Amino acid sequence: MTTSDVLFTSWHPTKLFNESEGSQPEPEELRQQARNEGYADGYNEGLEAGKKESFDRANAKVAELQSLIDALEQPLKRLELEVSEYLLSLVSSICSAVLSRELSTDVGHIGTTLDRALELLSGQRGTVSLSLHPDDAAAVRENWSNGLDDLKITTSAEITRGGCLIQRGDSLVDATIESQLRKIISDLCLFPGPFNSSGETADLLDVDRVDATRKRLEKDVSVDE
Repeated sequence: MTTSDVLFTSWHPTKLFNESEGSQPEPEELRQQARNEGYADGYNEGLEAGKKESFDRANAKVAELQSLIDALEQPLKRLELEVSEYLLSLVSSICSAVLSRELSTDVGHIGTTLDRALELLSGQRGTVSLSLHPDDAAAVRENWSNGLDDLKITTSAEITRGGCLIQRGDSLVDATIESQLRKIISDLCLFPGPFNSSGETADLLDVDRVDATRKRLEKDVSVDE
């Protein structure tokens, strides 16, 4: 075998590989794939935008509803406050009437009130100026000790029996029944009211309005009698 024969038998033709049909997508398939991807992206973006818009609209509606509730709640809060103040005024008026009646028969109560007031003024010296109901004046004069300072009495029918205003030197003690009752009512007005829908406590009662209503009620009762 010659050299040329060896070379001839060792040589092999180069194989050319042709892509079979269907191995590469057709242009139409590529366009359809692009359309599908674009549709999917657009759908997702639109879905997210729709969710956000719906959420924003829902929040706006909730805010509008809350504003409406607050607007409706204000008159109710005002009405509740007025009713509470009126009821407290009524209770105060009833207490005042009961005390006035009970103390009118208790001639010794003014003595107890006076002793307590004088204890508060024990550090002062000088004439004792006393304002009290006319029906209590005689009892005080009869029981006033000679060892005490001079006594100056003024009377007023506006002061409920059993109470008094007493002054010695620069100090003044308001021991009237009216003042003690007002102190109780004032303390009651400081208690927080019930919670409203927003979680805040209701407004405090106005002791001045309560007192004014009490006086009006007592005046109306006295006129009717």
